[in-house]
Amino acid sequence: MAIIDRDIIFRLNNGDADAFKLIYTTYYVYLCAVSTKYVYDYEVAKEIVNDVFLTIWNKRKTLEYPIKTYLVRSVQNRSLNYLRDKQPDGIPLSELDEYVLSLNEEQIALGLQPLSHLENAEFEVLVADAIKTLPEKCRLIFTEYLYNHKTYEEIAILYDITSSTVRGQVRIALSKLKETLKEFYPLFFILYNVSK
Repeated sequence: MAIIDRDIIFRLNNGDADAFKLIYTTYYVYLCAVSTKYVYDYEVAKEIVNDVFLTIWNKRKTLEYPIKTYLVRSVQNRSLNYLRDKQPDGIPLSELDEYVLSLNEEQIALGLQPLSHLENAEFEVLVADAIKTLPEKCRLIFTEYLYNHKTYEEIAILYDITSSTVRGQVRIALSKLKETLKEFYPLFFILYNVSK
């Protein structure tokens, strides 16, 4: 990976296309990975990253060193905007989608990277242990939701309760898991595809 130093940014400020190309090739794949963590679609992520680089070229005279943080923040924000804008005719996001958005925004505000490195098998044990700490009723409902991919309605029928009760128990479970998993909580959302 090329080292993007002050001189390259200076050259970019002055319209040097080679400097722009160097920044593009250095960060493109990394930024696509960042976007994919939000939009779950690599093709969409590539479009978002290309849009960000188009903006970078248009704003090249005002860019400052270092540029990496600015690029990452731009891709994160544009990815979140994409998730909001994809809702047709103002249809609101589901509660859990909103929760994921607010969680990701919180990570951005804190300057944290949502995906910490952790082996999947090790992480699955962490999640399983966290779920074991839930109250029995909450654990049973959340297990059906998380592992068996049942809808609120299907779980309600299974346990002869209302859908709103199921929704409440899922929210309680997520809240407790956030406390238990701490910095690994965003990784839980992404790997288990909770928002889908």
